[in-house]
Amino acid sequence: MKEINVLFLDDDQKVLNSITRIFAEEAYGVIVASGPVEAMEIIAREKIKVVLSDQRMPDISGVDFLHRVKDQYPDIVRILFTAYADLSAAEQAINISEVYRFINKPWYPRELLSAVNGALYHYDLVVENRRLFEETKYKNEELNLANCKLKVLYDIQKDFSSTLSHELRTPLASIKAAIDIVMSGSAGKLTDEQNDFLGRAKSNVDRLNRLINDILDLAHLESGKTALSIKSGDINQTIQTVAQTQEAVARAKGLFLKVILDDKVPVLGIDQDKIIQVLNNLISNAIKFTPSGGITVSTVKREGSEGSDEVEVRVQDTGYGIKEEDMVKLFEKFQQLGEAHQRCAGTGLGLAICKEIVRQHKGKINVESKVGQGSCFYFILPLDKRGK
Repeated sequence: MKEINVLFLDDDQKVLNSITRIFAEEAYGVIVASGPVEAMEIIAREKIKVVLSDQRMPDISGVDFLHRVKDQYPDIVRILFTAYADLSAAEQAINISEVYRFINKPWYPRELLSAVNGALYHYDLVVENRRLFEETKYKNEELNLANCKLKVLYDIQKDFSSTLSHELRTPLASIKAAIDIVMSGSAGKLTDEQNDFLGRAKSNVDRLNRLINDILDLAHLESGKTALSIKSGDINQTIQTVAQTQEAVARAKGLFLKVILDDKVPVLGIDQDKIIQVLNNLISNAIKFTPSGGITVSTVKREGSEGSDEVEVRVQDTGYGIKEEDMVKLFEKFQQLGEAHQRCAGTGLGLAICKEIVRQHKGKINVESKVGQGSCFYFILPLDKRGK
């Protein structure tokens, strides 16, 4: 049995009979009524989507009837048809009853079918859009709630990490001091095996101490507890200073460390200690993961994508390179990439700290790399957003 979706109201029985014949083959059900009371009773019990009403009727005008339908069932699509060229009725139908459209009599069956099918499509579209809107609204509320919970959990995690790291520092310092005393021979002579075991213990204590320092450093940066100390500085000179320190490490491994600096780079506002931390991390990583060849550190002043000047600092190596699927993980916390034999002892927090420092300088950091062809880590600082 067809679901009744369309209602016609007309006081002329011949018109109603004609409508019944015209819509007999349609997939949806059509019902007719000769008076407004009967029509409203039908609307109350059937799933009516479209109502068509004649304008000139003895008990009520079509405009008034459709206005009543709008008040009680605003989703129903309303159509007015009339045998008279009544512009006033058309104006009222649009302004008062908010009709979907109006049709003049005599109408053609094809025109009437097209109007009703269009109205049904309009009804379904409006209802579906509302459903999607409500669903999206609900999903957004769920997402916002989940984000709030995640933020609370993240804040708890940061506070926990910071507190735990502080609490671990004192016993670690005591352990390290005790190991140093024993290894110095002050507590008695050690065998080679004992010295080896203690050396391993000292190495792991040092690594744990570095991890604690990195966790605290990142937690302070992310929480805003560590404010940048921005001062005018020569980033080229800062790079020269870091390179001189790292050159001996590179040379000991048989690598070159070359510096190519753009003399057009101006003095800019930076937290020099933090930028040194970024440079040391990038250069030391390059040295660790470069078995032969060397590292080139360079600067260049260029025009940014938004027309403002930028300084780009690049650390290019000739090392192992990075797999494409690993690139997205690089600046995440506790990530150690590469094959097991390529990895070096570290905390997995260095690049995450670099990213946060560069972000707080209103800059960005990224990497270009191909396996077997080396990597280039680079960061960009916008000149117009830093002091001079």
